[in-house]
Amino acid sequence: MGWGWAYFFFIITFFLNIVVIYYGIKGGIEKLCKWAMPLLFIFGLILMLRVFSLGTPDPAKPTWNILNGLGFLWNPDFHVLKSAKVWLEAAGQIFFTLSVGIGVILTYASYLSKGNDVVLSGLTAASMNEVAEVILGGSIIIPAAFVFFGPTQIGEIARSGVFNLGFVTMPLVLNKLPLAPLLGFLWFFLLFLAGITSSVSLAQPAITFLEDEFDINRKKAVLIFGIVSLLLCQPAVFFLKNGVVDELDFWGGTLFLVLFATIETILFAWVFGMEKAWDEIHKGADMEVPKIYKFIIKYITPLFLFFILGMWLWQEWLPVIFMKNVSLSNRPFILATRLGLFGVFLILAILVKLAWRRKKINRERAR
Repeated sequence: MGWGWAYFFFIITFFLNIVVIYYGIKGGIEKLCKWAMPLLFIFGLILMLRVFSLGTPDPAKPTWNILNGLGFLWNPDFHVLKSAKVWLEAAGQIFFTLSVGIGVILTYASYLSKGNDVVLSGLTAASMNEVAEVILGGSIIIPAAFVFFGPTQIGEIARSGVFNLGFVTMPLVLNKLPLAPLLGFLWFFLLFLAGITSSVSLAQPAITFLEDEFDINRKKAVLIFGIVSLLLCQPAVFFLKNGVVDELDFWGGTLFLVLFATIETILFAWVFGMEKAWDEIHKGADMEVPKIYKFIIKYITPLFLFFILGMWLWQEWLPVIFMKNVSLSNRPFILATRLGLFGVFLILAILVKLAWRRKKINRERAR
């Protein structure tokens, strides 16, 4: 029964994604975000205040309190900075959440006019994102888990991964509080809003690609995308316990995200040209980006990203490739996932090549 209900709600969520992207950016995505984003912040603020009010629930364990929970989260352990994996995952997280390195931010930028204030839009988007992730997100799960599970278990909980934190640890915490059903609703609806606003934005570039490069109307493009993505979702749904989602997240949401973001940075600062890029940034802008960022974007950012990737290759490459940290029972699933990702990448490369050839032929005909 539990599995059936989970899959039922997956189908509903998938269908809602398709409906939203069918109505486009202004009619679908913008309308969704206008009510979803304020609700997300309101629910997050309510949960954060509730966590801050926990104090010391168990007087017999005076050190298990919210202040120590915040201390566990925010007191840095500088030893972990020696691990390239930490830097790579941190970079992948920020690039994913700001839609850098996956073509999403580039797709939406193509809809802007020359008079749009890119500086203000970028500043507000990045600032609000960090408020949601760092301040709200960082003030809920880990501190609350520390209060109820203590300093010994919290380390293992924190290392269990995002999925377990959100869908296993947090419900256990909320069930220990008064009004658990209400708080549980706020938490899971918050996750739903965060998920669907991200997924619809990630789907738009694929729809735009089919529309612009192959002259497919939106209805047909959405239908093609819906069928293909539904099929591709099935391994993640049915083989979650076998590490498929973690594998997809690593390659698609971490390593190649950082790699593609590095390529984007080089194209922006070195191929397009930093001076030309600087002029484009400030067209229609009421604010001026400090000039030090010209140096940072052109030199520091690509060097830093190359350093992260190089250190990861040195420290982690062989263990990851040979699946040394993967159980024997899960290795066939991980290998199949990697082959599937390679196949998807190959198909996308072929489609891009066909689109490029098609555009070249159309230009020649136009002459």
